[in-house]
Amino acid sequence: MKRSLFAVVLIAVCLLLCGCNYSHEITEMAFTVALGLDKGEEGLRVSIQFARPLSIAGGSSEGGDASGGSSGEESGEETAAKNKNTTMLTIEAEDVYTALSIAENSLSKQINLSHTKLLLFSAELAKEGLGDYVTLFMKDSQFSPNTYTAISLCSAEEYIRTVNPSLEINPAKYYTLLFSKNNSDYTPATTLRDLYFNISALGQEPVLPAANLSAEDNLHTEDSDAVRGDYEAGDLSKNSENRTDVSGMAVLKDGKLSQVLSSHDAMSYHILTGQLKQVYLTMPSHTQEGKHITLRLTQKKKCVRRVESLGESPMLTASVSLSAEIVECPASDLQALGLSGLNQMASEQIAAQLKGFLELTANFCQADVTGYGKLAKMKFADFPSWQDYNWPARYPSAQFRVTAKVNISREGLVNLPKENNSP
Repeated sequence: MKRSLFAVVLIAVCLLLCGCNYSHEITEMAFTVALGLDKGEEGLRVSIQFARPLSIAGGSSEGGDASGGSSGEESGEETAAKNKNTTMLTIEAEDVYTALSIAENSLSKQINLSHTKLLLFSAELAKEGLGDYVTLFMKDSQFSPNTYTAISLCSAEEYIRTVNPSLEINPAKYYTLLFSKNNSDYTPATTLRDLYFNISALGQEPVLPAANLSAEDNLHTEDSDAVRGDYEAGDLSKNSENRTDVSGMAVLKDGKLSQVLSSHDAMSYHILTGQLKQVYLTMPSHTQEGKHITLRLTQKKKCVRRVESLGESPMLTASVSLSAEIVECPASDLQALGLSGLNQMASEQIAAQLKGFLELTANFCQADVTGYGKLAKMKFADFPSWQDYNWPARYPSAQFRVTAKVNISREGLVNLPKENNSP
């Protein structure tokens, strides 16, 4: 009898625990792929981009919005015309979650944020500070810490509305490929987790990829630096279906936007932090005016960075070793310089570029973006002593000593000149 009563109670408890009051079918949810934040006239302007499941799966969405809602605004209609795989809704409210609640009331489905791939902050909003927004998103279980973050030099709404990936059907995959660490050495990859810890920690300031819109119907530029590959997001004009451009990086100081740096600065950042994969280095010809030498650089060993001394002006050093392959080189340069001369020439240029980048971030941005503060922290016995030293105030007066060693291990398709052994 007791066993029978126990079984009845156990079954009743199981039935109570398996309720589905808070469950939702996939078809009842609208999945966001990007969230853009701008300053509004009185509050915050939130742009929400949804994926159209039927369009991505190969079905037809001509009959209506696959997410179950409608943008209802001119911007949403323009988005649907440009990219049939997404739809967008823009709401202005006091805060993010009020905007999401208002947006949900205009949709037939519940908004699901767990698949958000990009958090895009406008530069105007970033100048006022991102710390509160980042903390808010990190505390929300709906947002993944691996969500990518970026700064938009135009409005975040305009950038997201203009995105039109012509080579990728799935918009979520497009953002993942574009902003991940495997994409480019000319822009950093920063997740929500990275941004949160670098804003909160005392030892390294965060950097984010810079996004912008490029000029239309003009493939020419008079900027010689841009022609050589040193440009900021939006500098290069291009005639393309997709005008969005991601290049260079934005530097934050105390959680606020400090400066936007170029693609070459982002390359230097990757070298100093040991994340470089493959870039091309262009040097002027040593023997022929108007010609150039191009090397393909890879980094097999991480940069060795040290804090040699502290005090009023910390002495910081960096030692870099890179492998290189000749891509283009005039025969006269090979004849005059040889491999050793080319190695020395490239080493000097890389060392000067890295030192210039460190001095730029220290003196102009006043932000330690490469993490020397984490190394300096190890020289203190306790955390209060480290706080009293006040690294953010000391770093702008730091002195840098940078050495670089480039080793051309492969000549590529270039034939090296043979040594002349004749008397």
